[in-house]
Amino acid sequence: MQAKIWKVGVLWAVALVLVVGIYSATHAVGPRPIRVVVEGTTLNVSSQIVNGRVMVPYRAVAERLGARVGWNAAERSVTVTDGDKTLKLTVGQTNAIINGRIITLDAAPVLRSGRVLVPLRFLGTGLGWRVSWEGDTRTARLNSIPDLTVRVVVPDGVPALSIIRLLRERPSMGRNVKISYEVVRSPELMAARVISGEADIAIVSTNLAAVLYNRNVPYKLAAANVWGVLHLVSSENIRSWQDLRGKEVHTFGRGLTPDIVFRYLLSENGLNPERDVTLRYLGSGTELAQAMIAGRVRTAVLPEPAATQVIMRRPDVSPVLDLQQAWAMATGLGLSYPQASLLISNALLNGYPEFVERFLSEVAQSAEWVNNNRNTAGVWAEELQTGMTARVVENALPRANIRFVNAREARAAIEAYLRVLRDFSPETVGGRLPSETFYFQR
Repeated sequence: MQAKIWKVGVLWAVALVLVVGIYSATHAVGPRPIRVVVEGTTLNVSSQIVNGRVMVPYRAVAERLGARVGWNAAERSVTVTDGDKTLKLTVGQTNAIINGRIITLDAAPVLRSGRVLVPLRFLGTGLGWRVSWEGDTRTARLNSIPDLTVRVVVPDGVPALSIIRLLRERPSMGRNVKISYEVVRSPELMAARVISGEADIAIVSTNLAAVLYNRNVPYKLAAANVWGVLHLVSSENIRSWQDLRGKEVHTFGRGLTPDIVFRYLLSENGLNPERDVTLRYLGSGTELAQAMIAGRVRTAVLPEPAATQVIMRRPDVSPVLDLQQAWAMATGLGLSYPQASLLISNALLNGYPEFVERFLSEVAQSAEWVNNNRNTAGVWAEELQTGMTARVVENALPRANIRFVNAREARAAIEAYLRVLRDFSPETVGGRLPSETFYFQR
């Protein structure tokens, strides 16, 4: 009996050793190797994860994607070219270049065992491929993007200037992607393009974006890129808000956003819009600018670039109050009001996330570029027949407040702006403030 018990004990001990051995052997090999699969075919490449990013040998992957590659030993940089796309990456640097535009990488290229490893997602999307990651199998997949036609519609004036580089250069956004741009001069036509679904991407007034959302038009706000263009210009001696007491001020759009913003700021600066000033209304900013140029108006609220057109034609007129600075002080946010925002259709957001990221990056760079290249922007605006001359654009841009801020970062300022509009007239925002699904979360 004791011998039998001894044998059973030995058997259990052997089984335990085997189990532990198998478990140890299984876990000793480390994590599963990373697979890179292009259009269903697994590439024979050794990939690594660096700073949480999949890094791959640039030459093997780029050539499999049909691109030509080059290596500059002196610069320690690689160049990848495919058609009209040229990517340049430098070992140890997080700044990469696509067709002359600087892009910030999440992880810098590295040199390992004589090979340069670059971020796979940047390489793939930069060449116009769809890149996805399967964490459970540690597999990175690259697939060609189906044919995509995108229509971008923007109003004339400052919103068009915010993407003037895209309008002029028409940068490639990836293989199989075709983009058309339209600049419209009618607010009614602008709204119709979005409501009908003809526009995949549009720049609209932020309050119109809220109205469309509340009417279940399937778009999301991706960014705010025009932060107020209203200025009080005058031939009179006005240095403060209190100097407006008893004055006649011409403005436009009774009950619309310019009127509401001005009335709000009058109130915040201790003036009653009904008693302390006399407000006169004209139909549009263009009509008001013409009246002021003709000498029929002394003090007016004007948007850019109309304000600059008046100042250039009438030397006795100058900007006396910046409504954007006044708004930042009145709200305590330190930010102006987000007058115009970028909308993207839900179909595009859900179906083509790589394209959306690329497009938003281009819009952000265009906004930065236009502020640093005012002369060229003016020339291009005139060449593209946007209705603005080169000199007017160059002089108006410093007061145009073009700045790209993504929806997440702009949300507080957007909600503050829409709240002021709603409190004055709920119809201006579609009856209520949009919920969080109004904002595109990157």
